[in-house]
Amino acid sequence: MENKLTPKQQKRQQEREIIDEYHKLVSEQALEPLYQSFLDWKSGTLPYFELTEQIHLFHKKNQEIYKDFNYTDSHHVLLLAKLKLGRLTNDDIKENKRLLEFWGYEDSTSNGSNF
Repeated sequence: MENKLTPKQQKRQQEREIIDEYHKLVSEQALEPLYQSFLDWKSGTLPYFELTEQIHLFHKKNQEIYKDFNYTDSHHVLLLAKLKLGRLTNDDIKENKRLLEFWGYEDSTSNGSNF
């Protein structure tokens, strides 16, 4: 079956896939401590009231993740996703140097020179 998407649509689809992959990563990282809390509770090493507190804390964290992915400028989310997934292009680095520096990015290929 032939791909009927325009180049612009293909680019947007690829960007959406990167954002979705990053969203999954962030969500799973937030879920891992909760999962461990459930295991501890099930084994009897974590009291029920502490588990419910962990559930509450996860819920708050998940709300922040939701806001980050749904109310932040999509360009920033995409750039952060590329940064965290190790998929920055040279163009990304050149076009977003100041923002990337603000986020703590250091271009290892530049040996301290300009991006």
